[in-house]
Formats: sequence, structure tokens, C-alpha cells
Amino acid sequence: MAINVSSKASWPGNKLSNFPPAPFVIDGVKCASAEGFIQALKFKDPEMQRHVCSLVGLAAKRQGRKANRRVRHQRKVWWQGREFGFRSPEHLDLIERALRAKFTQNDSARRALLATRDATLTHSTGHRESPHTSLPARDFVRMLYRIRAELQAA
Repeated sequence: MAINVSSKASWPGNKLSNFPPAPFVIDGVKCASAEGFIQALKFKDPEMQRHVCSLVGLAAKRQGRKANRRVRHQRKVWWQGREFGFRSPEHLDLIERALRAKFTQNDSARRALLATRDATLTHSTGHRESPHTSLPARDFVRMLYRIRAELQAA
């Protein structure tokens, strides 16, 4: 059985999406959703990062779009004063750390991920993936598999 991870999917796939509210804290910063965190990395200013981290769903995505051109040109993202190459291993590790925080700190998100048991996970939004996306589907799904295995082993 395959489960599509998307805000438009049914449970548990919708809860695994980066869009829904799923509060967690990373490096002392409160995040309302994984999408808020991912989009916050596009802003160098820590105050702006905290603001974007407070957003969920489309509000977070729209805020991030304001920085897309700069990020594509500079190929850089930031977190708490540190600079990372866009989609570098360090950038993707940071996103995985945030997703791990989401699933370890948020009970409903953790329950949804564990409910997938050993199902194949996919990430299809119904649109072609942009070559400029911060988190390619294949990387996102790999992260979910790793985090799921860790939670199952705990």
C-alpha cells in the first residue's frame, strides 16, 4: 500500500505534509509548521525567520516566495546567523532535523507517521515539482522513512 504525503491527501498522509499546524521547537525557535521552518531558511534576518516559523500552510509558502528569486540567484539559505548552500547536504540535514523535531515533539504528527507502518510513502502534489524546490520529493520521503524507522525502534 502507498500513502501520498500531501496536504490534500486523507489521513495519515495529510498530517505528514509540511503544511498543517504541527508545533515544535528547534534551536530554541518555536515553529508552527514544518513549512514555516523550511520557508524561514530563505531569510537571513533572525527576526524574519521567527516570524515565518510562526506561519502554516500557504501563508508560509507565500512568504517564502518573496525570497525565492534571491535564493535562486545566491544559492544560499540561513539559520540563526549561519549560511548554508541551497540544497547542500547541510541544508537538507537541517530540514531533516526540523522534521525529526516535528515528529518527536508533536503527538498527532508522530501518531500519523507511525500509523503508516511499513507503507510506501510518496509525495505528489498534483503539480510538476519545481527544479528550485527547497525539499525535493525524493529527499522528503527518504527523511520520513528514516524518522519513521527511528520512532518504530524507540
